[in-house]
Amino acid sequence: MPSTLRDAWTTRVQVEDYEAHMAAIGQAQANAAHMADFLQRVGEPGARLLIAGAGTGQMFDYLPPGVFDGCRAFFTDINPRFLAALRQRSPGALCVADDMESSALKGPFHAAAAVLVLEHIRWRLGLDTLTALNPRYLFLVLQRNPEGMTTAVSPTRVLPASMQNLGGQHPELVDKNEAATHLQRFGYALIEEWPRKVPDSKVMLGLLFERVP
Repeated sequence: MPSTLRDAWTTRVQVEDYEAHMAAIGQAQANAAHMADFLQRVGEPGARLLIAGAGTGQMFDYLPPGVFDGCRAFFTDINPRFLAALRQRSPGALCVADDMESSALKGPFHAAAAVLVLEHIRWRLGLDTLTALNPRYLFLVLQRNPEGMTTAVSPTRVLPASMQNLGGQHPELVDKNEAATHLQRFGYALIEEWPRKVPDSKVMLGLLFERVP
């Protein structure tokens, strides 16, 4: 992650601004539904799960109560203030401040998820981090734009104040096929994908990978 973008996400972006923006564009709701799908597919009693780049825990506003019960879920983010907001929503959550590009976490995990995170970091490093934790399942949500829209943020949207100055850096969309090809090197195969439409003709694309024995 470029230092200017890292600085923005760790010091400048405010919880209230981020959450208002994500709810307004429908991505908070869609991605929470993706998380519910992920848990339904791979969750099992006692499973050790990683939710990387969990942010403020806004998903808990849209998920059924107790959705992580029975699992040992770890929630990480580079911003401790975001994790503090997550703990307010889920007081018993296991939260760890961690950098997906240079992680101190130790595996293995039954499954790991990164929901709309890779667009904000050097995504290959992020995938390297996740595969090093040796999860059986790896779940990604990537943003897919309508034809002709090349920016992650829709041109018609005005970002909240604390999200407007990212030091000239902007999120970069990740191609599904490039991500799948990169993960093949580590023995992961794409076994399922499903889209969720959001405003501005965008799609939140869920991708479930499994480690091939």
